[in-house]
Amino acid sequence: MKFETHAEYDPRQSEMAKRAFLSVWSSFTRWHDDLVLLGGLVPKFICKPLPAYSVLKPTTTIDVDLGIALGTESGQYDPISTALAGQGFYADPKQKHRYVKTIAGMEVPVDFLVEHGTDDEGMVAVDDIAATVMPGVDRALETARFIEIKGEDLQGAEQHVTARVCDAGPFIALKLRAFGDRQQGKDVFDLLYTIVNYEQGTQAAVDGFAEEVRVGNRACVDAIECLNTLFNDENAPGPVRASHFLLGPPGESGQADESFRRTQIRQQMVDVAAALRRVL
Repeated sequence: MKFETHAEYDPRQSEMAKRAFLSVWSSFTRWHDDLVLLGGLVPKFICKPLPAYSVLKPTTTIDVDLGIALGTESGQYDPISTALAGQGFYADPKQKHRYVKTIAGMEVPVDFLVEHGTDDEGMVAVDDIAATVMPGVDRALETARFIEIKGEDLQGAEQHVTARVCDAGPFIALKLRAFGDRQQGKDVFDLLYTIVNYEQGTQAAVDGFAEEVRVGNRACVDAIECLNTLFNDENAPGPVRASHFLLGPPGESGQADESFRRTQIRQQMVDVAAALRRVL
């Protein structure tokens, strides 16, 4: 689930998503080699702190997305659904691919994504769970970074885990592809935030995307099409959706310099897109 603007995201839910990740990752020990963190939590772990002068806002999300290898299986051990149930997550009756837990009135979803041959969409059974097909997952798995993450899980226990997290190159490819498919502001915000604040620097993030194109990441065909058609100037969908997500509709941000900030965000998005195109 994604909201139209940043203001609609409750910071408590974003923190709950991190805690949910710590809960499920700590119970998935035998599958760690077959899993990688994707989605809106990724920037929290691969980006440096947001500078005080930035026109951007803190990264946010309300769910946990996990990439999973197609051949993942439990063998003689309990299946993945049992590990999820042990943390209080059960299949959503309305969306069978989604596993949810409700805490303090807030629903925390966990979704699984998988790459499946040449398919671009659909659902696939992996072990005993349902996973959504998404090109680009295999490269996220192959190039995953090992990152130490500390914090409380959903039960309040202090966890210190080494997690496999999607790196910038595959993440950019996935986000561009997602934006080209649905043109939601949250996707382009995640894209801009990650490239601008990547802990190894903006150029390293851009070069990471170039490498994904070079090796044939299956998400890159659609990602390049999106980049070449939706980010050409300040009035294109990408820059406009970015400014709308961060500031809301014109006149509703309550900031005296709103017009200036909106222009800054759009121009920053155009500049980032141009940098990505230059390395293709």
